[in-house]
Amino acid sequence: MGNLNIDFKDKKNVYAIVMTLVILLAAYAVYTYVWDPFVVEEQNLQSQLQSAQTELNKINSKKHRVAELEMQLAQAEKDFQKLKEMFPEEEKVPMRLQDLYSVLRSSGVQIQKFNPEGRSEREHYIENRYSIAVNSGYHMLGYLFAEIANFNYPTAISNLKLSRYSGIAAEVQKAETHGWTPITMSVNFNLTTYTSKKVGK
Repeated sequence: MGNLNIDFKDKKNVYAIVMTLVILLAAYAVYTYVWDPFVVEEQNLQSQLQSAQTELNKINSKKHRVAELEMQLAQAEKDFQKLKEMFPEEEKVPMRLQDLYSVLRSSGVQIQKFNPEGRSEREHYIENRYSIAVNSGYHMLGYLFAEIANFNYPTAISNLKLSRYSGIAAEVQKAETHGWTPITMSVNFNLTTYTSKKVGK
């Protein structure tokens, strides 16, 4: 390959060399002072965008969590109201009587006694006892206890005592004549309901 000879006396050659150097310097200046800072700034902006997106995702996640907590709180308030109805702070004797007389009428038993028998305080609740005596047939009694079990507040039946109804002969005769279910036994039992203890008492 022959030697490259440049005639520096030729103005065209000198001009070409100068222009080439100017272009190279301009390209270097553009890369160093324009393109390179632009790339760095773009990277910074991309990093900031990713950080902002991550933070936004956290905020949206917290919004969803807040909505879930609000729903849970609303449900908890409803559940608490139900519990307050089931375990009131004061025993509602008139309502207990109304509930009991309603199921007594529907079951067909004959009530003989309904006496409040006091209350016993436990660690977290109070037991309210009632002494009840009825005259009933077997099926009537089963229906009565089933209805009591379906009260919208907890109840317990204890001290159940069954004995032959003193007027059973007349009841059987009436039943045969009129076709109704006879009274065959006398029943005594205790009914217990529950109330909550006030906080701080």
